[in-house]
Amino acid sequence: MENFDIVIIGAGVVGLAVACELSQSSVNKNILVLEKADSFGGETSSRNSEVIHGGMYYPSGTLKVSLCVKGRRLLYEICAKQNIPCRKTGKLIIAVEKEELPVLDGIRRQGELNGVEGLRMITGGELKKIEPNLNGIAALFSEETGIIDSHRLMEYFLQNARGKGAMVAYGSEATGITKSESGYKISVNNNNEALEIKSTIVINSAGLDSDTVAGSAGIDLKKNKYELHYCKGQYFRVTSGKAKLLNRLAYPVPKPKSAGLGVHATLDLGGGLRFGPDDKYLNNRIKDYSVDESKKREFYSSAVKFMPFIKEEDLSPDSAGIRPKLQGESGEFRDFVIQEESDKGLPGFINLIGIESPGLTASPAIAKYLKGLLR
Repeated sequence: MENFDIVIIGAGVVGLAVACELSQSSVNKNILVLEKADSFGGETSSRNSEVIHGGMYYPSGTLKVSLCVKGRRLLYEICAKQNIPCRKTGKLIIAVEKEELPVLDGIRRQGELNGVEGLRMITGGELKKIEPNLNGIAALFSEETGIIDSHRLMEYFLQNARGKGAMVAYGSEATGITKSESGYKISVNNNNEALEIKSTIVINSAGLDSDTVAGSAGIDLKKNKYELHYCKGQYFRVTSGKAKLLNRLAYPVPKPKSAGLGVHATLDLGGGLRFGPDDKYLNNRIKDYSVDESKKREFYSSAVKFMPFIKEEDLSPDSAGIRPKLQGESGEFRDFVIQEESDKGLPGFINLIGIESPGLTASPAIAKYLKGLLR
């Protein structure tokens, strides 16, 4: 039976960031990342808007705020030093009706409380000057919001971790976790071969399956409110000619208790433009990544309110992702769970559950925070 200092379950952007951070230490050098798929980041980490978020939406004092703001600053530093493609595009949250103005100002005030730099309200006239093709009576401009090549970021975390001795096992699913005298025994399905490994520390970064992994270690998911809800988000791509009519990310004012930020316009580093994601809670745990073409009209109706140059025929189905949400449909805000579970009789077992947006932005800060828990 092989022994490890640390086993990380899940090779998404957060799991890889954690592996990268922990492998730099002079202790706990024997690190293994288990990933059930045949490559890294195939689910939530690669099926999103690739936005570097500012941090103005989340309640003060939460992990989502502090780790988003810190993570954003760290990401821009990493991208500059490692030549990872990113662009500080800026972002506009656009009000099209008077009733939205108090909500917009509330987002500004929340952002300032959260320490988000570069936020300012602009008038409809100012909006027309910087984005002539957008419509709105006012907007909140976030200078620090941007976009990133998430695949290249994950490659950087992976190669840096491997360079310091960390190992990654693909096709390896953790099927059971048992507390032992000196740590944990982990049952693994390794490409259909059953094996067992031991680790002093286990870090559960399994994304959409993180609650299942926590349950396999004996944690009562219902009692601890660790149960995940799958929330699907679809994207439609805009014809390439229309993509040139927008220079910044453009978002609507979010609706109260919505599962996302509303269908927004996101640029990519290749010069493309997408609308999405929408939000639909799934009634089961099936990872369905299909895009419903019949939703095109709904996407168009949402986008045309502030992007009048869009026509319905400009849209075509693109991709879909699934958010691992802790709050149910119409539920109250839930923060990230980043928890060392000694109080549940599992010392050295760390859960990362409900790491949805802004998880990509927060990833390097989550890694540093987790390193602090291990100290």
